[in-house]
Amino acid sequence: MPVSEEQKKKIDEWIRKTGRNEYGDTPDTVYAGGNPLFDSRRPGLKDRYEYILEKHPELRADAGDKQ
Repeated sequence: MPVSEEQKKKIDEWIRKTGRNEYGDTPDTVYAGGNPLFDSRRPGLKDRYEYILEKHPELRADAGDKQ
């Protein structure tokens, strides 16, 4: 499901307020291959916001998603 612009703004605000990295993880997180959005099972990169919402589903409700 696409992430709305409103949701993106709220996620970015949460990242700033909590001092997380651009992927919503702690700043010292190290990723195999250097990027958590890479998935060898599919072409291209996963959407950054979808990745964050998968790891932090509590943000869906906070970001205005009514699902």
